Amino acid sequence: MSAPLTIILPTYDRRHVLERSIGSYLELAKRWPLLVVDDGSHDGTADWLTSLGVPVLRLPHRGLPAARNAGLAAARTKWVLFGEDDVLFTRHVPDQLLAWAGRLPRCAAVAGQLRPGESWDLPAQEPEPTIGHVLDGWRLRIDAAVAIPRATTLPSLHACALVDRMAALAVGGYDSEYAGSHYREESDLYARLWHAGGSCWLVPGCWAIHVRHRLGGGCRGSRRLAELVRNRWSYLRNDVRFAARHLRMWRRWSAGPHPGTHAAAAAFRLIANLCRQVIGR
Repeated sequence: MSAPLTIILPTYDRRHVLERSIGSYLELAKRWPLLVVDDGSHDGTADWLTSLGVPVLRLPHRGLPAARNAGLAAARTKWVLFGEDDVLFTRHVPDQLLAWAGRLPRCAAVAGQLRPGESWDLPAQEPEPTIGHVLDGWRLRIDAAVAIPRATTLPSLHACALVDRMAALAVGGYDSEYAGSHYREESDLYARLWHAGGSCWLVPGCWAIHVRHRLGGGCRGSRRLAELVRNRWSYLRNDVRFAARHLRMWRRWSAGPHPGTHAAAAAFRLIANLCRQVIGR
């Protein structure tokens, strides 16, 4: 019987990071198809992974959204689980997410808790949750490290989610207009899935570790002033683009009991009106 999911791991110039995290993915690959999408790395990432027997899809450098789309197109399973090169999964995560996806209504994407960590070794037990609110309406973000008592439908998730492949392709996949390979490209996909009638869920009892590190590399690893300025500009540009496109969705979510969302709706309404002409959307 064919596998119900494929694990897609996009990466760019981060072999030194993957050398620390690849063990987690090799453990998953014992049961699930794994595909690394190399976005035109210059550090020998693809050759090194091939020597380990890991399937690699080699691309010219086009950015993280394009790399994720290539993974969506290459997979042949109903579901894809996206990884990141500084995220560690436990071996139970795919089974847990598939079980949740099978019983959540209109599920187009589902993700577990994403807890911060300092070590490249998976802890034996689930780390303590952070204190705060899951949905931060002011910054249009979620904090997936905050404890939740039950499965919760949200307007967005973190990047390492189980995604319905055909649903994602039907709404156009990840939008490469989100320049700089920063976080809004996945938020935009989840928003379009929501507009198409799907739902996105954050679930308890299922967790991965996002390792805090200073190893650099990739699109965000440069310490040159010009690159830092360019990255900050892409953050702002992508925030504005997202707000202009999906203000209706966030206004709908501002009716919930999430701190800051009413102020966010008013602020982003102004931003959207001012910036639609600039970005042409």
